[in-house]
Amino acid sequence: MWRLRNLLLVMILALGLVAACGKKEAPISPDLVLPAPVRDFRLSQDSESLLLRWGFPQVNQLGQPLTQLAGFRLYRCATPGTSPAAGCVPEFTLLAEIDLSYPQVGRVQGERVVYRDTDLTPGKCYSYRVAAYGPGGDPGAWSPVLSHAWGLLPRAPGAPSVEPGDREVQLAWPEVTTLQNGVPLRDLAGYTVYRRTDQQAWQRLNPTPLVATTYQDVAVKNDVEYTYMIRSLRRLGDYTLESLDSPSRTVTAQDLTPPAPPLNLVAVRTDKGVELRWEPSPAPDLAGYRVYRIRAGEASPVLLNTKLVQQPYFVDTQARPGQTYYYAVTAVDNARPSNESQPSEEAAVGY
Repeated sequence: MWRLRNLLLVMILALGLVAACGKKEAPISPDLVLPAPVRDFRLSQDSESLLLRWGFPQVNQLGQPLTQLAGFRLYRCATPGTSPAAGCVPEFTLLAEIDLSYPQVGRVQGERVVYRDTDLTPGKCYSYRVAAYGPGGDPGAWSPVLSHAWGLLPRAPGAPSVEPGDREVQLAWPEVTTLQNGVPLRDLAGYTVYRRTDQQAWQRLNPTPLVATTYQDVAVKNDVEYTYMIRSLRRLGDYTLESLDSPSRTVTAQDLTPPAPPLNLVAVRTDKGVELRWEPSPAPDLAGYRVYRIRAGEASPVLLNTKLVQQPYFVDTQARPGQTYYYAVTAVDNARPSNESQPSEEAAVGY
């Protein structure tokens, strides 16, 4: 009897194991839980180096949230000429390993990484790719490959001349004709103009290179101090290289446009004196009015108000009987220094 019971128990356990195996899911490849490609991988020239930037991956290769990230490996290859290697994948070598627990190279800023490559040789095209890795050290998916040709930089332009105007600045600079080493520059691509205020980051003003050595900046405000500098550009195949910075120049745009002269000035004798009225000035930056008076035989008109008149109305209480007076009014804006309009038409009155 006990043998029969043991046999039944073995059969029940066997059936349980078979049923459990039937519910087992397909195993997940360890590669799929490794990091996905880095985000927003970028490559640009910055002065005498190539600058690489990227963001931390947020998910693994299954699209699930990435909970563990240990670091990044950045690889580089160099190809003679101005184009990346064509055909088969070029031979990449490790350029930098950035351990997030103790980053000794590169710069980690929040969830972004910046790496500056300064070991560059003119006459080569450099290509880069990067992958993130987890605690085990195995790399995740690769980023796209980014490339940039390298060569001698063009010479920086000389100091620009700057001439302020009314909500504009005119710039001009010497033409660049050589490379940094004095060799003639035969592949000039143009110039870029940069501007900043209050020591903020430089802002590039022209999206495409300028062929001319002049630029009119009409996107400025009056009474604001702006600083400008210029860079020249050299073309290498499909890429461009910028020079170092030209000397900078600082300037403040000024309102040089006076308001229009007041219209329809009328002078009327009253018991209080000579009353003046005119149409309000439509100038949006009007600060007030100045009132002038002259008599026959006087060399120049006299200003009657030491402070600007705010309303289109004024009474000359200093008028004397038996005189004929000629009045004119000007409009004044709030620029620094202020601009004064031409005088209005004269209004005469016998008092």
